[in-house]
Amino acid sequence: MDENVMSENCFCQLASGSKGNALYVKGGDTAVLFDCGLSGRELERRMADRELDPTSLSAVVVSHEHTDHVSGAGIVCRRFGIPLFITEATFAGSTKKLGKTKAMDVEIMVCGTRFTVGSMEIHPFSISHDAADASGFRVTTGGSVLGVATDLGVAGHLVKEHLSGCDALVMESNHDPDLLYANPNYPWPLKQRVRSRVGHLSNEEAATLLDDLDRSRLKHLVLAHLSEENNTPDLALEAAYSVLNGSNTSITAAKQHLPTSVFSF
Repeated sequence: MDENVMSENCFCQLASGSKGNALYVKGGDTAVLFDCGLSGRELERRMADRELDPTSLSAVVVSHEHTDHVSGAGIVCRRFGIPLFITEATFAGSTKKLGKTKAMDVEIMVCGTRFTVGSMEIHPFSISHDAADASGFRVTTGGSVLGVATDLGVAGHLVKEHLSGCDALVMESNHDPDLLYANPNYPWPLKQRVRSRVGHLSNEEAATLLDDLDRSRLKHLVLAHLSEENNTPDLALEAAYSVLNGSNTSITAAKQHLPTSVFSF
């Protein structure tokens, strides 16, 4: 177990990418899973790898209805008897992927309206992505703040407002445009979708967003949702280092098949 797991507030990106996403966040005696695009068995395996207890989970919060964010959420909620927080439009687009929704406690959240889960205050905010009602999150617990925005085509004023002044950030750095355009496996419409205002942030766009934020409290930055075909960890990290060079902020590129360390914030 990472030594930081003993902290009152900690987080771990259990999976990140187009094949599945899951972020574990703990504040005091409250633990929440943000998105679950993993099977129940795989989620438990990855949590065990970091000595995290799935039975301690208090809720699952879903950002949007795409399969890589929601496919395992229903299974986990039913298995551990915990509520699912989700916007109404996202729920409507997720019912088939969630499975037996009548056997679940579904709590409708609204972008722009804060809610609490135990000792954790969660403020969902709207982001630009090709989903019904995609959300980023500003999570406050024990006086510390974590910002989460992993699928956004453009970072406007609202995104910058909610990601500023955080102690930790989980932020998209999806692709390198040159690799994307040269990729023979991506048809042109898909390339256009990735680069659009409802697609995904490039490394350079993520660095520009980072440069626009208040980073005075920032201890940890996790670069998320890296494309396995159109990006590399080195390229994503290089762009982030160009902004954070000389700071005390730790930077990690999250992976699809391996959890990050457990970071305190």
